[in-house]
Amino acid sequence: MPGGRRGAVLHPLADCPLPMTVHPLLPHASPRCLRRGTVALTIAVVALASFQPTPALALQPTPALAVQSALEAESRRSTLVLRTGAPAAWALGTVGAGQVVALIDTGVRASHVDLSGHLLRGFNAMDGGIDTGDASGHGTHVAGLLAASRNGIGTVGVAPGVSILPVRVFIDGGASDAVLSAGIRWAAARTPLLNLSLAAGAPIARDALRDAVAGGALVVVAAGNRGAAHPDWPARFAREGWANGPQAAGALIAVGAVDAHDRIADFSNRAGDTAAWYLVAPGVDLASSGGGGDSGSTLLSGTSMAAPAVSGAAALLAARWPRLSPRELASILLLTARDLGARGTDPVYGRGLLDVEAAMRPVGTLHTRTAGGMVPMNATGLRLSPATVAIGQASRAGGLPVTATDSFGRDYTQDLSDRIADPLPMSVDRAFEHIDRRVARVTQSLPGGARLSLSPGESFSMVARDGAGEFAFGAGAQARDYFGIGAGLEVAALTNPYAGLAPGGAMVARGLRFGETRLKAGLLAGTAFESTGAGWSQVSARTTVVEASHRMARGLVLGATWTSAQERGAWLGAVGSGGLSMGAPVQTDALQLGATWATGARSLLAATWSLGWTPAIETGGQITSVSATRSDALSLAFVLNDAVLPGDGLSLAVSQPMRTRSGEAAAWLQTGVDAQGDAVMSARRWSMVPTGRETVAELAYRAALGRDRSLSAGLGVRHQPNHDAGAAPDMLVALRYRQVF
Repeated sequence: MPGGRRGAVLHPLADCPLPMTVHPLLPHASPRCLRRGTVALTIAVVALASFQPTPALALQPTPALAVQSALEAESRRSTLVLRTGAPAAWALGTVGAGQVVALIDTGVRASHVDLSGHLLRGFNAMDGGIDTGDASGHGTHVAGLLAASRNGIGTVGVAPGVSILPVRVFIDGGASDAVLSAGIRWAAARTPLLNLSLAAGAPIARDALRDAVAGGALVVVAAGNRGAAHPDWPARFAREGWANGPQAAGALIAVGAVDAHDRIADFSNRAGDTAAWYLVAPGVDLASSGGGGDSGSTLLSGTSMAAPAVSGAAALLAARWPRLSPRELASILLLTARDLGARGTDPVYGRGLLDVEAAMRPVGTLHTRTAGGMVPMNATGLRLSPATVAIGQASRAGGLPVTATDSFGRDYTQDLSDRIADPLPMSVDRAFEHIDRRVARVTQSLPGGARLSLSPGESFSMVARDGAGEFAFGAGAQARDYFGIGAGLEVAALTNPYAGLAPGGAMVARGLRFGETRLKAGLLAGTAFESTGAGWSQVSARTTVVEASHRMARGLVLGATWTSAQERGAWLGAVGSGGLSMGAPVQTDALQLGATWATGARSLLAATWSLGWTPAIETGGQITSVSATRSDALSLAFVLNDAVLPGDGLSLAVSQPMRTRSGEAAAWLQTGVDAQGDAVMSARRWSMVPTGRETVAELAYRAALGRDRSLSAGLGVRHQPNHDAGAAPDMLVALRYRQVF
């Protein structure tokens, strides 16, 4: 063969055409292939003859329904598309438009209806002309598998929007080294995506392929149809350093074929020594453009049929992310293949089965850019507090789309509002928290007049009196209970919310008494790991407390408490991680005014009102700053002791949790990427004032039924929960009996 290498005879890789099964009700259909018009007409005639509907009942499908039905039928015939997951890419809006794949083959039938509009002016490598017609039908079949239009007529290709650059290299079923090399060089100068559904028994076109890969081309080559342990040539070049080594600008992928059960086809050459760069795709009995006429279709088998699935997948990726290099396209397809055979890369299936759906998904961890740099999305979360719920309301109102990129720099849109969680809802454990502490509390007098109080959960307080007043120490929940007008009442609504900004840690305080006036001063400090919904974040706070109270006539006590809290890792109780972490310390000063009135020997009323001031902060995350804000909270409670049984307690409380009254937040979010892959940033602002005002009504009862038994009951109702004016009320009813064994 002129210019050829002895023994290097190329063959298009397909078995003989397999005739499509002829339906028994279609006796006049061609035994070799079916024409679309014939099939549709015959089925229609049979249906009319069988059912014979009356004219009044005859239903004519609307054109829209008819088109949809035709598209569905076309999809069912396109098994290569369905089994590789290509529709997942289409659903993302990518069909390969704008991409060009060079088909180095027997030529392509340009007049075929499924390929209309797809073919560019090609090249005949045998004579240097432009005649790329297909005498054998092999190239046309491959072209249909790659790019057949989604028109409801025949089959649809993996990338139905791609353009095909036909390069004819075969004559009389063979091709020479010189002709193939010329075709490869011509194609590589015009597009970086090359499909070679051909093979030879010896190395061929090495220099042309090496130059194409060095120029940045992705070359997809059929593995061969001899059932051998290694691919034929030129697919076997995939093992060479120039093809896939660290310095290669492009890549070369060998492609084998599997049957309908994802088993390696008996005719397909195995991965062998190209396993790391070898994929398999369906290649048995695939319908595609071909047969007789310009609308015919036929079934063929071969690794030739599997290769265009990989080329089409690469085109889909390139159309969605034009910044990807051909080498990156190859890496994504290899990394996302579905493992078959022996675990991991193996000598039969190589990297596994082509999976377009997986290839369109992110590889590695998604990252997004913030004012402080790149942060991982999977570690980004924000657990809101009652004072910060406006962030969640604003983000959910219109969504909070951000752009994140995977390890290949591919951009994906993520809704940041999905990573922002509301405060924890009412729960049985939280409802009984204060009740349990009161029921299970053990108080003991110590030498010197000190009093030790122990509660479950490593919570304690110790008060030691002296001539001027008292010293107090504590840890856990009881540490906070030392301060406030509601100290000792065990009513959750009366707890100072600003003192509660410090996680349950340690407390040290000094109390002084001047007649009916009491002064307290102390420090609360604690550290905890809090869930953000996406991970755990370390939170710490130090709160300075100064308090004064005065007992007046008729059982009335008035009090004022000033707190100054410095939070780290939180903002007014909201805890974030990743891009939503709170990087700067947050200072909040607050004043709580309170009063209690003993309405009887066993009952009293209590009320509190709190007002807080938080200066502006800069966080360095996705929420870049929050302006100076004001917040408030209030509560009213009635407490009755010995209500039913001696030593029991009944409380009814109405409260409004901490709510921000003024302020706004600013965000600096990545909302896209430019043509160079650099982040496009956008600013967002929203008010920190929520749409509603939560009001909570709580009824609680607790009773110790002896030393080892207790009874607790609770009823809670929230109006406009989480300060959301549009939220429906929620309710919690709980009854618990405890027996210690």
